[in-house]
Amino acid sequence: MRRIRAVVYGAGAMGALATRLMTEKGVEIVGAIARNPDKVGRDLGEFAGIGRLNVPIEADAEQVLATRRPDVVLHATQSFLPEIKDQLALCVRSGANVVTISEESFYPWSSSPGIAAELDALAKENGVTITGSGHQDSFWLHQVSALLGTAHRINSVYGKATWNADEYGADIIQSKHVGETLEQFQESMASEHRPPTFGGNLLSALAQATGLTPKEWKTEISPVVADEDRYSNSIGVTLSKGTVIGYADIDVMTTVEGPTFTFEMSGYVFGEGESDMNRWVVKGEPDLYLDNGRVPSYTTTCTQWVNRIPDVINAPAGFVTPDQLPPLRYRALPMQNYVTPGALA
Repeated sequence: MRRIRAVVYGAGAMGALATRLMTEKGVEIVGAIARNPDKVGRDLGEFAGIGRLNVPIEADAEQVLATRRPDVVLHATQSFLPEIKDQLALCVRSGANVVTISEESFYPWSSSPGIAAELDALAKENGVTITGSGHQDSFWLHQVSALLGTAHRINSVYGKATWNADEYGADIIQSKHVGETLEQFQESMASEHRPPTFGGNLLSALAQATGLTPKEWKTEISPVVADEDRYSNSIGVTLSKGTVIGYADIDVMTTVEGPTFTFEMSGYVFGEGESDMNRWVVKGEPDLYLDNGRVPSYTTTCTQWVNRIPDVINAPAGFVTPDQLPPLRYRALPMQNYVTPGALA
């Protein structure tokens, strides 16, 4: 079977790591797309720090997709479906499957159902699949679904995840209101248009995976305040004690059948000794617990993104969310070995 042909759409830090991972698993990278003029023209391999691949980073997405004809596009540009709708549609019309780490794409049916339905129809028309993946694929969905499958009765589910906003650059730092006073933060929250929370998408996916029916939703935002001075590498500033260093989204979903789901996701600038975590507590019969310890979210976002490539190629056409896909698998062999015979034309 021939190698899988891939295009990297979004040559940032995530795209760089995914480039190395794909190269080591036998994927043939045939194109790279970015809008940043400082990146355009550079060799993707040199950008990713793995040596020359003879794959230039280009700005014209339509031309790259039309001439390279990839089997799959690894997409990483923005977080929300309205922002990336046209990019995904362009990939689909070129005949490429898409795995995106846009957070809303993980389960967009509750937050952007109209756009999701439009992309679903377009993907079916072109015989390809769109999937959202990333860190939440296993850690927040499939691991938790497996845990819930061991319960006789569920009364409540509580999950808490943290991630270091300082690892993702100055734009993310700004979006988390890092450096504001509490008064400034409250003013920002009062005036700012709030996009869908990632926890809302996740809890919808968990409801779907467990066969429960969402009834009511509630979302709260809680600032995270520095308990001591800490330095932000992304913006090169020492944040004083008492300063806002990020915030938590707390989503609560009640269901018609009774169980209540709560997910608290905190993104902030970490201090000394802090690490990403993923913890879940299930109350019922019996009580159940999941704790992943120190979680390398940055890396696992990319490993799950890449490991989904065979699944998205094998999946039926349409906008297929991870609750409809098998649990992630370790890929020891070149990626084409996991593709259904005949799926790579």
